[in-house]
Amino acid sequence: MKNFFSVVLLLLASVSSFSQKMKAPPVQVKPVVATPTLSKSDLVKMKLLEDTLHSLSNSLVFDTLLAKRKESCYAFIPKLVAALRLDNSFYYPFDSLETISKVYPKDSSFRILTWQLVLPHGHFRYYGVIQMRSSKMKIFPLHDMRDTMQYQSQLITSNENWYGCLYYNIIEKQVNSKAVYTMFGYEAADALTRRKVIDIMTFDAKGKPKFGAPMFYFKYNDSSLIKLNDTLNRFFIEYKYTASTVLNYDRQMEMIVFDHVAPPSDRAKGATFTYVPDGTYEGFLWKNNHWNWVEKVFTFAINEDDNPPIPVPLFGPPKHQPELPKDGDPR
Repeated sequence: MKNFFSVVLLLLASVSSFSQKMKAPPVQVKPVVATPTLSKSDLVKMKLLEDTLHSLSNSLVFDTLLAKRKESCYAFIPKLVAALRLDNSFYYPFDSLETISKVYPKDSSFRILTWQLVLPHGHFRYYGVIQMRSSKMKIFPLHDMRDTMQYQSQLITSNENWYGCLYYNIIEKQVNSKAVYTMFGYEAADALTRRKVIDIMTFDAKGKPKFGAPMFYFKYNDSSLIKLNDTLNRFFIEYKYTASTVLNYDRQMEMIVFDHVAPPSDRAKGATFTYVPDGTYEGFLWKNNHWNWVEKVFTFAINEDDNPPIPVPLFGPPKHQPELPKDGDPR
């Protein structure tokens, strides 16, 4: 009997050893990196702050009384700072703040919040803040100093003397292993004039934002007031306040495309508050670490086969126009 139990124990040990050898190697599961979130207590505070910010942001834009708009704007700023001070606030979207522009670059290393205050007599003031991606608050308030800028297209500025606008897009490029951000903004210059702006933003060695860089290249001087120099640090199109214009990055074409604006007559040349789109488009193409001006983005010729919007005929493009029936011809 003792020998029987010895044999059973030996068999069990052999089976256990064999099964261990035959086990599949453990599957290597990559850890899921969760997006940082606010703590439960901070989330409660944030939602209360967002409710207040929502009300103030609507008031600073839509209220008919100037005093109320200014009061709401000045109250909005400390409330926003209080919200951004909460840990991981960068990851909170502020979706209810529909009158506040919120844009992110592709690398999500920061976001920019901007808004506009309408003042009397066609004046406007812009406000904004850059929030860096960080668990603790790291922000750069933006101070609109457009009124002090004489050479707006050539100045290099910082967040302390920012060219104020509402940002609506950001694209990122790499120049010598450094991130360079092309910023697209809208500006109500005065009661009669609107502008769309392309600016360049980088971060210096200390991590502070810098606006403007000599990255807009032109082949030659143009008759427009905007293009008097071969190279600009910042680019504008300026046009009539009722006009609708395009200035943005086209991802399919991989270039910046914008309306060519022109005066309605020769007498209005130089009076940019009268300029409107003329139906043609200019652009900038990224090449050799800068934006190269493209005089005409689309070129179409009259009576050519590719002239839109006429589709290609079913039996191919005609070689010549059809002959008309002559007098007396039964056709």
